[in-house]
Amino acid sequence: MLTAIKERASGWIAWALVILISIPFALWGINSYFEGASKIVVASVNGVEVDEATYQQALSEQRRSLVQMMGRNVDAEFFASRPFKLQALESLIDGQLQAEYLAERGYRITNEQLSNRIASFATFQSDGQFDSARYEMLLQNAGLTVEGFERQQRQQGAVDQLRMGLRETSLVIPVMTDRAVQLLMQQRLAQYTILNLQPYSDAVQIDNDAVRGEYEKHRDRYVQPPQMQVDFLALSVDALAKQAVVTAEAEQAFYDNNTDRFSRPGSRSASHILISVAADASEAVVEQARNQAEDLVFRGRDGQDFAALANDYSDDPGSARRGGDLGIIRPGTMTPEFETAVFELNKEEISDPVRTEYGWHVIKLTDLRESVVNPFAEVRSEITALLARDWAEGQFMAMAEDFQNMVFEHPGSLEATADLLGLPIQRTGWFSHGTGQGVAAHAAVREAAFSDEVRVDRMNSEMIELESDLLVAVHFADYREQRQQEFEEVSNTIADALAAQAALVAQETAAEQLIDSLRSGTPWATVTENAGLTVYELPQDVEEIADPDDQSVARAVYAAPAPVLGQASYGGTRLDASRYSVFRLEKVVVGDPSGIAAEELAQIRALISARVGEELYTGASRALRSSANVEIFDENL
Repeated sequence: MLTAIKERASGWIAWALVILISIPFALWGINSYFEGASKIVVASVNGVEVDEATYQQALSEQRRSLVQMMGRNVDAEFFASRPFKLQALESLIDGQLQAEYLAERGYRITNEQLSNRIASFATFQSDGQFDSARYEMLLQNAGLTVEGFERQQRQQGAVDQLRMGLRETSLVIPVMTDRAVQLLMQQRLAQYTILNLQPYSDAVQIDNDAVRGEYEKHRDRYVQPPQMQVDFLALSVDALAKQAVVTAEAEQAFYDNNTDRFSRPGSRSASHILISVAADASEAVVEQARNQAEDLVFRGRDGQDFAALANDYSDDPGSARRGGDLGIIRPGTMTPEFETAVFELNKEEISDPVRTEYGWHVIKLTDLRESVVNPFAEVRSEITALLARDWAEGQFMAMAEDFQNMVFEHPGSLEATADLLGLPIQRTGWFSHGTGQGVAAHAAVREAAFSDEVRVDRMNSEMIELESDLLVAVHFADYREQRQQEFEEVSNTIADALAAQAALVAQETAAEQLIDSLRSGTPWATVTENAGLTVYELPQDVEEIADPDDQSVARAVYAAPAPVLGQASYGGTRLDASRYSVFRLEKVVVGDPSGIAAEELAQIRALISARVGEELYTGASRALRSSANVEIFDENL
């Protein structure tokens, strides 16, 4: 409404405004306008107030963390939602309670520990070394002070001490690891079939009486809400990039200066045989293992099948079942001694025995692909797009301020802004306050369009930042009131919805009938053959379950109770909106703890210990919260 005041503030109206504004200054004094608003409190924790500034900082940090993890996959509207705000506040409250608890019990980290902790962050390093200038710059860019960040790290370091203490003192007994192995290494023998929706959709018939009945029964569902159309201007990097002129000389120069960017890195694939040796084994045991490894080297080089040797002799059960195959070996994924040996081998060559902390390895390089630089002709279009976008981003930054200013300074129309920046005025289709298409699919656009400033006063909206590279402003075009939709307008939609619902019911009913028939004793083969259904085998090895359908069925199969008395069990699960699966679980084979290598057993024990410690920590946090006096002021979120 400020724009409307600006437009109309002339003559006696202007003097009236001046007098009205002067009254508060006369009665309360100018100081009240500069002393700031009263303190806003969003929560109270054991009598300690959480002010708005602290809460807003927590929101910013939570938002930044999500954006770093997910990039543009996070919907910007989520950041304005109450669940997001409440989540940030809850984390802040838990942090405050933990800080009190840790301080009372003397948990702290020294200055040296704090320095080592911060220096270990790869983000703050240059060439593997802590870079103080980079550290301060990144904190400043993130809106943090060095003192504030280091205070956070002191608190987090103390929390980590508590977590580590709980983890180190957690008790893991053999029966826990045995049970974990039985579950982790469990195999389930199962088959499944799939019922498609199409046959049931084809068989459904919806008569007009049913459609009319649905309409009359739920007329309140078929109301068209108030709708609008708006004219809009859009300033976007993508649109500007289409106007860029990129020369051949610039393309070639970019290619020559960025050769690494257009290279396909080489890769090495390897298999191995592990003869495990405990870290504290005697020299005699180590030498005996080495002799066994050397014998396997000789046999492999003599022409014996390496995969068969790995299957028979390797102490690495995971790879042994695959003939020793480790897949692609990338730098940094294996121990240094192992990697050094792999990157010195030629294709199909077998190494001498290699010693690591796990024992002796016999390694065979199974595949070698050298790095290749893509020719200029193949990547030219990519280079053109990169250079065009780079130019467009520069233009966008230069035009954004003019866009914002012109929309505000010429509030009665978008034409002046369009003429200055060379942007076309576009018009949306009809949209409601709740839904829309195109640019109106953004809630921020719909909110601006239905505001009094645009809908009633017919003024430009403020500049709306839909994305970091997309700015929009809207202006009223047309409006129509809410109305009851006629039966003819919605009859097809109602018929389609009823048909889809009926088809789903028919599909699931058919699946239930198949399952009932199987449980009553009809053989699996008979049921599937009579129904004309294809049967699929579910891979027994969990690591081999990669197909999406296999994965969906596996979740249901591994959640199903084990068969009893040697009889198969049956069940069903929906794969997606149009397919339903019926499965047969024939047998459950539990993992064998005696067949697990010592290294894997130690890893499982460590995982259980960490899990138990984390549960203890969660329980302690929950106890702190339940015993605390916490009050949240929703109206201030």
